[in-house]
Amino acid sequence: MSETLGMETQPVQVEGATDDANGQNNSNYGATSLGDEQRRVEVTEKRTMCTPWLFVGLGWLPISVGLSLALAIIVPYCIAVGLGHVSAGFPYISDTGTEPPESCIFGQLLNIASALAFATIYVRYKQVAEYYREVPEGVFKCNKAALVLGSLAALGMSLVANFQETNMIVFHVIGAMMCFGLGFIYGLLMSWISYKLSPQHCTVAMYRARLALSLVAMLCLVTTLLFGGLANSQWKGEDLRKWLPEDGGFGLHVASTVSEWIMAIAFLFYFFSYIKDFQKVELAAEVRRCQRLLNVTCDPNA
Repeated sequence: MSETLGMETQPVQVEGATDDANGQNNSNYGATSLGDEQRRVEVTEKRTMCTPWLFVGLGWLPISVGLSLALAIIVPYCIAVGLGHVSAGFPYISDTGTEPPESCIFGQLLNIASALAFATIYVRYKQVAEYYREVPEGVFKCNKAALVLGSLAALGMSLVANFQETNMIVFHVIGAMMCFGLGFIYGLLMSWISYKLSPQHCTVAMYRARLALSLVAMLCLVTTLLFGGLANSQWKGEDLRKWLPEDGGFGLHVASTVSEWIMAIAFLFYFFSYIKDFQKVELAAEVRRCQRLLNVTCDPNA
């Protein structure tokens, strides 16, 4: 089974006409075929107009990524604060997913978001690849690099979900650096591609918005690591997940955690920026009969 991405419907031109039963040129056939094609296009347009905006094309895919990410952040946070597992004053996102039951919800939703993010990254790669006649060759090398980095970032998100910081901190940190570090590089690459695709396939405002979100994510990653390291050097408390003002380094800690939350929100909105582009894309599965048949011969003497 192979998957093909169908882009926007192109006009179909019917050239010539077929001979009728008497061997004469029947010019009405071409006109009839063209009329049938126009009617099919009109029916498709009517169905698109009647389709809810959410389900036009693959626009639902980046929406699903954003919603699953939002739920993976908000729901565990509310549960963790309600059960007293973390302080309400801006803990790290990972701190809200370390204790059950919120850790189960955090891991499940983040795994779903990881799979949907990978699908979104792949669809965007295929979409850009359709423009090979209209853009420089360098765009496609950058597109392939973005696919690799984006896929690794999605894998990192899954590592964060499955390896909690209280259980296997090394794998958790590796996953977080893959997710956020490679994620903002992916954002920069796709922003540059959006610039190269403008104005035919991307508006100037959109690629500027994507670039701004990528730069915000990069800046927040730096401030998260910097302020987090300084805060940990001044901490004198007993529980890192319940950082109190009297524990030392509280201001730096809040600056670090707020930066992480802003970074996550920036990635969320970056996926949302794909909605309009994905509404022009359809995913079709083509099933073909296998040409190779397995011939089994029976040995009567066996």
